[in-house]
Amino acid sequence: MINLTINGKKVTAEDGATILEAALKHKIYIPNLCADKRLRPYGGCRLCLVEVKDQPRLFAACSAPAGEGMEVITETPRLRKLRQTVIELMLVHHPLDCPECDKAGECDLQDLAYEYGKPEGRFLRHRKEAPSDVRGPLIELTSRRCILCGKCVRICEEHQGRAALGQIGRGFETVVQPAFGEILECDYCGQCLDVCPTGAILSKSYKFTARSWFIEEKDTTCPFCGVGCTLTLGMREGKILRSRGKEDTGVSDGNLCGRGRFGIDYIYNDKRLKTPMIREDNEFKKVSWEEALTYISNHLKSAKNQPDTIGAIGSPRCTNEDNYVFQKFMRNIIGTGNIDSSAAFGYGNVQKVWEKSFGKKNHPIDLQAPLGKEAILVLESDLSVTHPVFGLNILAAKRQGSKLIVADSRETKLTRHSSQWLNIKDGTSLALVNAIMKVIIDKGLYDKDAASRIADFSALEKSLNNYTPAKVSDITGIPEEEIVSAAETLGNAKSRMVSLSVSMSENTMGQDTVFAAANLVNLLGEESTTLQIPAEYSNTYGHYQMGIRPLNEPSDKGVIEMLYNDNLKLSCLYVMGEDPATTYPNSTKVIEKLKSLDFLVVQDIFMTETAKLSNVVLPASSWGQKDGNFTTASGTTQKVHKLTDPTGQSVADWIILRNLALTMGEDVGAKNLAAVQEEIDGLPSEESTGEKTFVPVDYKPGDESDSTYPFKLVIRDVVQHSGSMSTSSKSLDLVVSEALLEINWKDAKANGIEDESHVKITSKQGEVFLKAMVSDEIPEGTVFVPTHFPFAKINTLTHIPSNGEAPIIAVNVEAM
Repeated sequence: MINLTINGKKVTAEDGATILEAALKHKIYIPNLCADKRLRPYGGCRLCLVEVKDQPRLFAACSAPAGEGMEVITETPRLRKLRQTVIELMLVHHPLDCPECDKAGECDLQDLAYEYGKPEGRFLRHRKEAPSDVRGPLIELTSRRCILCGKCVRICEEHQGRAALGQIGRGFETVVQPAFGEILECDYCGQCLDVCPTGAILSKSYKFTARSWFIEEKDTTCPFCGVGCTLTLGMREGKILRSRGKEDTGVSDGNLCGRGRFGIDYIYNDKRLKTPMIREDNEFKKVSWEEALTYISNHLKSAKNQPDTIGAIGSPRCTNEDNYVFQKFMRNIIGTGNIDSSAAFGYGNVQKVWEKSFGKKNHPIDLQAPLGKEAILVLESDLSVTHPVFGLNILAAKRQGSKLIVADSRETKLTRHSSQWLNIKDGTSLALVNAIMKVIIDKGLYDKDAASRIADFSALEKSLNNYTPAKVSDITGIPEEEIVSAAETLGNAKSRMVSLSVSMSENTMGQDTVFAAANLVNLLGEESTTLQIPAEYSNTYGHYQMGIRPLNEPSDKGVIEMLYNDNLKLSCLYVMGEDPATTYPNSTKVIEKLKSLDFLVVQDIFMTETAKLSNVVLPASSWGQKDGNFTTASGTTQKVHKLTDPTGQSVADWIILRNLALTMGEDVGAKNLAAVQEEIDGLPSEESTGEKTFVPVDYKPGDESDSTYPFKLVIRDVVQHSGSMSTSSKSLDLVVSEALLEINWKDAKANGIEDESHVKITSKQGEVFLKAMVSDEIPEGTVFVPTHFPFAKINTLTHIPSNGEAPIIAVNVEAM
């Protein structure tokens, strides 16, 4: 620690901290316009100049390191005069259009102009009259308001790893623009909006909606991925107008992705369900809540005689309270344990690995885990897309010196910033990990003491005999020497992280890949190596904890048994907040099952494809329209606040279930939200044994390409979307509005496919029609389709993998 004095106050600072960091730590104000704790010191605005006792020159507080015994003075007549001159020079080119600028009232330059500005400027020069750059769909650049602090350029390049903006030109003609002055092509995270100290960068969706002094800000938890970022929402008259990050707040520490910043307008979508509806003569009729609940009650009462034929599907998008009351209603009142969710395809598989390999149940991740690790291995997962803020920590670790190894067939942000890119064939990570373990054992680079205490080490060692780098090179397409290099990097590191997304586990082979990753962590020693697999959605962790899963297998059935087993008779299904007809594999099979039901209830915020097949549709209140809690991927329970009125007659999910129970003459015990939360707080925690086990797993290929189906289909996420909620966002729809089939340009040329032309994709399960996007980021022989868009019906092509199959679907692609 360093001891110094600022304005006569004795303070301390970390070694290597700047004067500005020391001051901010102790809430001492030093004016600045170009500093940000996430960025390297820049020293561009010169407003943070300070005096240091016994030093003749001035120091830029944002870049000058704090020194032992240093006496700093932040405000003197000399400094004030200098700052007045700096502000005066900045205002030479600034239009001073505060009355029409959307930033007025929260503009850093405006505040400093009031504090240090002069009534009249001494300098004359023609002002920049460049028009606003309105070519981007969400972000507007206005060069004439820019003071060239460089924060937007640096936050995009240094922090986000994107470099979508740059300073173009020289001297007085310098402007900030996208590369070559083209349309802004970026992730639309909006970090540049938050850091811009003037009105040079504005949000188009928020512009001209309200003045800053009319805005009331409230914090809540993001409804999209499992990171659980804190959103600071700008409200006026009960309506959410904007979302932004707040520094030093929540797990995200002010960072947001585009979904959290721009995507929450889905709650105002015109297609929201507003009233209960009952199907009559193949048409939906609007009814009262009393009529709808009575109708459901009568059917469920008769179905209760055979509870084994009743199933329930909960949602990782709904709150803890919603899911807890849902499973309690189904178990205690209906009498069925056939309860599950989409977690059965991914997160549930991951938890089985945690329990068997590490003896832990429903294990949370550590969002800060990448930081400080000497080596990081990421397996076929673009975590900067699935969990963007967690991905930022991986990039930060790389900047701090971590060796980042990324195994992926597709060029991504992580591969571009990696120390070593293992350009792997899709679906072969398991073989790669086995080869890495083989090298580590052969070279003696593993934790021998830890491995000797874990069951089945000899079985693991024996199972790896067939995974020599030479053999695995043929499977993965990675040169033998690169496999050895990656193994040596991991083996020689003193601290490591292995990470992948839950989507890697959405099948039996994917679960085996997670087992292989767990074996690697146990081999290297869990004290020095960590496995991080973040939960997909806002409440995946929490809904699993609430009991949305079959608790007593095999008597309780999960969704795979309920929807895909022809031998299981299912007469009634209650679906809350999920769309199995669209999002579950082999949707043709799922739809057939749903159509065969005697009774289907869907409780949702939109008329989903599943809802269209139902007997009754109930309108639920969405995030932002009800109070509750999410439990994030890190195991932290965070508040979700009611901020705006429910849509139409929609009601919170847990209230719908309570009222349904009362209609049936039963009591589910949910008197109010506080009572539900008290019950949840009293739930016993699941006991973990802590017993570790090596689980040897073998690689088996999935669908093999042939002359009929020559391409491998990979289905992944895109950064702007996260399921039907984000695809219902007007703002995000302006960026990515449809699913496109990405295909390598060589494959496109060979098959007569042009950019934006229509193509037919066919698998053994079915066919879909999409537009093509010709790309150089996709390997030959592989095609990519995003998973989020309901109208693409991409799960028409997929299937439930049998034991040992990989998540790769063989398809044919032909021009239309």
